[in-house]
Amino acid sequence: METSTIRMPIRKLPDHFDRSRITTVLDEIESALMDDGGVYVRAYADSMTITIEVPTNQLIDAATCLKNLDLI
Repeated sequence: METSTIRMPIRKLPDHFDRSRITTVLDEIESALMDDGGVYVRAYADSMTITIEVPTNQLIDAATCLKNLDLI
């Protein structure tokens, strides 16, 4: 299966995400994508960036869901 990667800077997260609890943010993103978009993703972060790996054939669904969360 082919995957695509979406990267977002942590500093640009909307205010409704708690940047001090990045693991909670990752869980919220993964849950929203699964529950709302039906997309199983793997999300992880380093000190500056959130990375989301998504199956390429579900990239449009993931992008739509992330837009609804004001992440993109």
